[in-house]
Amino acid sequence: MTDGTRLRETWEDALNSSEVTFRQLLTSHSSSEWKHISLASDSPSPGKGKARVSPTPELTDVVVHRIATKSGENVYRVVLDVPITDQSTSLDAWKAVITTPELRQEWDPAVESAHLVEMFDRHTRISKTNFTLGWPAKCVILMFILNCIDRMLVHEML
Repeated sequence: MTDGTRLRETWEDALNSSEVTFRQLLTSHSSSEWKHISLASDSPSPGKGKARVSPTPELTDVVVHRIATKSGENVYRVVLDVPITDQSTSLDAWKAVITTPELRQEWDPAVESAHLVEMFDRHTRISKTNFTLGWPAKCVILMFILNCIDRMLVHEML
């Protein structure tokens, strides 16, 4: 078996494993296994609550949950509900920030730098990402994160 074939098999195994994990996490979204994580910003403050609708999200609007996987690793889910009052509002600007490799270091603290190597079509591209030392520890973690971002964007487009 050549190095290229072995690398492709390793990549496909990592992708398949991350897809299975991602699907399990999606189906468990309402499970009681997801434990709420209290943040310093969770302290009650006057005027805050479900009835409040603010056009600008705040840190206090973020909800964090954690679930332990079978391997003992923790997976975190961060949710921010952003009210969209105007029907013509588009999330294209958010998608552009999330999908542009050169901007990833601005929102992902695990990334030192990234750049686009080649773009085949709208959904297929190769980008090179330099992570900060020590992360991700496993190829599966990287594939999982990239797959989550991609699926989230595809789901949003539908």
